[in-house]
Amino acid sequence: MNTKSSLPSQITVAALVVVLAVLLIVWASLVSMKRQMDIEAAGESQRHMAGRIEAFQEEVSLIASDYHNWTDLYLAAKQLDIDKLASNYGITAERGDVFQYAELFDGPFIEALSWSVNLGLEPQKGFLTPATQDALSRRILTIDSTERQTIDYFGLRNGKLVMFSACHLLPEDDDLLARIEPNSKDIGIGVIGKVLSERRLSEIERQFFISDLEVMFVPPSKDAVYISVLGVAGAPVAWLQWIPPTPGSRLFWKMVPIMSVISIAFISLSYFAAWLLRSKAKVLIEQESISFKNARTDALTNLPNLFALREHLNCIFKHSNKECAVLAIDLVRFKQINDTVGHSGGDAFLIEFSRRLKVLADDTTFVSRYGGDEFFIAISATRNLESIIDEKCLRIAELSKQSIRCNGMMFDVLASKGVAIGRTGLMIQEELLRRADRAMYSAKARRSQEVIWYDSEMRLQDNDYKAIEGELRRAVAEGGEFEMHYQPIVSSRKPSKTVKFEALARWKNPSLGRVSPDKFIHVAETSGLIIPLGWMLLDLVCQDVKRLSCARVSINISPAQLMMPGFAKEFAERVAARGISPSQVEVEVTEQVVILDDITIATELSMLRDHGFSLALDDFGTGYSSIGYLTRMQFDVLKIDRSFSPSTHKDKHGARMLQSMVGLAHAMGLEIIAEGIETEEDVDILCSIGVDYLQGYFLGRPEPIFPSPGNPSILNETQP
Repeated sequence: MNTKSSLPSQITVAALVVVLAVLLIVWASLVSMKRQMDIEAAGESQRHMAGRIEAFQEEVSLIASDYHNWTDLYLAAKQLDIDKLASNYGITAERGDVFQYAELFDGPFIEALSWSVNLGLEPQKGFLTPATQDALSRRILTIDSTERQTIDYFGLRNGKLVMFSACHLLPEDDDLLARIEPNSKDIGIGVIGKVLSERRLSEIERQFFISDLEVMFVPPSKDAVYISVLGVAGAPVAWLQWIPPTPGSRLFWKMVPIMSVISIAFISLSYFAAWLLRSKAKVLIEQESISFKNARTDALTNLPNLFALREHLNCIFKHSNKECAVLAIDLVRFKQINDTVGHSGGDAFLIEFSRRLKVLADDTTFVSRYGGDEFFIAISATRNLESIIDEKCLRIAELSKQSIRCNGMMFDVLASKGVAIGRTGLMIQEELLRRADRAMYSAKARRSQEVIWYDSEMRLQDNDYKAIEGELRRAVAEGGEFEMHYQPIVSSRKPSKTVKFEALARWKNPSLGRVSPDKFIHVAETSGLIIPLGWMLLDLVCQDVKRLSCARVSINISPAQLMMPGFAKEFAERVAARGISPSQVEVEVTEQVVILDDITIATELSMLRDHGFSLALDDFGTGYSSIGYLTRMQFDVLKIDRSFSPSTHKDKHGARMLQSMVGLAHAMGLEIIAEGIETEEDVDILCSIGVDYLQGYFLGRPEPIFPSPGNPSILNETQP
């Protein structure tokens, strides 16, 4: 055998073997890589799917928390006001734009009430089974409803998968909430359900690059990629199955023709294969980056979502020793925006507000949307944290000055804001979020646009508030601690003659001593006690007026009382039942009615006037009244605030301002009462200007009408 002649063949065979070995190694590597990439892609799609379903459930949970922690809904449920429940709660399910199912049971409800999409406002029988209701009742006992926690689960309705969220019906008012016994059987349970729609499933397919996503009602095969969704009892009620992305398979089949050519031109095509691998890896990285971003971004506003905020705080708390603060922001009257211009208009408002907030983001500041109309801003720094917070709050105030246009209408940017601050090594992030939320709700309760800080002073104020509330609640229930004092109002033509009185409440408590009216009236308004307290004080005034059949008395009425539908009718009935003529009573309201500009308030005031009561607007000129409002609501009397008395405004500008007010009022057919008369000079100046009536300490201090030990009578003149 000729060795030389066979050498080329041997070399060729050897080279072929080497090439085949290299190709075999490459093909084996590709097959292994294909399988591993497909496995990882399937696992990643499961994690993404679980995160997205959790986000959907958290969205429904936030909606349930907002609707079920709602004072109007709580009170309507407690009073079994079915019409109000239907018009303020059931209507949302019936419309189906926020959620499609709603049910109320337990507590005051003898039978469950439910509403479903497109079935009208008339409540239907409950759609939850007794077993589901029992399971919810047991599980709700394990959560803290006062912290807005909910029970979230999945269920089936009409062959569709529905995300349900349940919690106790509680008021959002902290003071009213404090009076409710936790987990009481008297508290109703609310459940809302939102259908996991085909549209959302299609969006998930597009965002996560999966296909054939469907809801299965039987367990999928072991080889399928799926996640289970759990019912109220913790057992699966359905499964979401899909075909995951297969980057490995796609890459493998694209490499087949390339690898065929490699058999002929291995070296040149090896370079091409490396380039192709790199380009495909880049595509995969970009897709992964998109999926990562989608899971941490709010779809409406493109701000980081709550999941991203928690990741950010977790990173700060674990890897630094910085001071960290959270600023919670809640938009005021956002529900009215939705009611006025619809949810598309409300979305436009949120998008624009988010765009403005986004400019605050920097190395120290993380801006996120908590959900609904709430936003959380995390601020961290190693020093000067409070200065940074102040700067950010000023910028928020600046960006809120300009109104936002939605669907052709302009809306002011009003927000309640609360700040909590803590050192990362001494506090967990959940506590920091809770404190910020608590401070924000304090600002909301105070109707304040200023930033409220969670600090020791606020805790002390809350303790003082609770002490007054507790004693006030007892005093209203037992009676006997309140008395009425009356301040004379005299004619400017004859200052020695009293023409009527202003009734002013006084409270002396055994534990607290004399409590300022400003304090206990504020507590009564925010705690809901103003209604029973108001009726009690009205009874005291009517008793005094009854004994003075010729007296006229001005009675202060809170806007909170006027916001109760039917107040005017009951007020008139109570006065008439005690034999008092409406001509003897003047109803006095402050300029807060202008701030609220509530339809119910305007209606109740109009009804009071129709019943024969005269209407007086107190504190006129302090900054809220407008001529437009005075033309819409027919007042009889304007009371010029004491800050405009001649003793306060001694310059010519102040005199001209008073003359303008008096001229405007007389031109509109209104009578004028000037408050805060301190000197005889005040009397002379105001009489010369043309004021009709005068009131102040110079003319008489508030005193009981009838004498008692230590309390002389103020009736020293003949009454008209």
